[in-house]
Amino acid sequence: MATLEQIIDEARALSPAEKQKLRQALDRELEPARQKDLESKEAAFVNGLREKGLITAVPTRFPDDDARRSYRRVEVTGEPISETIVKERA
Repeated sequence: MATLEQIIDEARALSPAEKQKLRQALDRELEPARQKDLESKEAAFVNGLREKGLITAVPTRFPDDDARRSYRRVEVTGEPISETIVKERA
């Protein structure tokens, strides 16, 4: 069985295209672990916010689909809302 150092040395000898394929294969191998780790960190964060009373529910996420990708901001003219608020408070 090859040692990690041997594998790294062999990877250095690969062509750029082969290195790219190797990277993609490694990313596919690591993705489930990364996703699980991210989900557990997010759950811990949300639970902490709930315990502190900062949130009562987590809003549903905007789906990553065509509607999200085609979202366009509305252009607003006039003074910034922050300036309007400051004027009204004065």
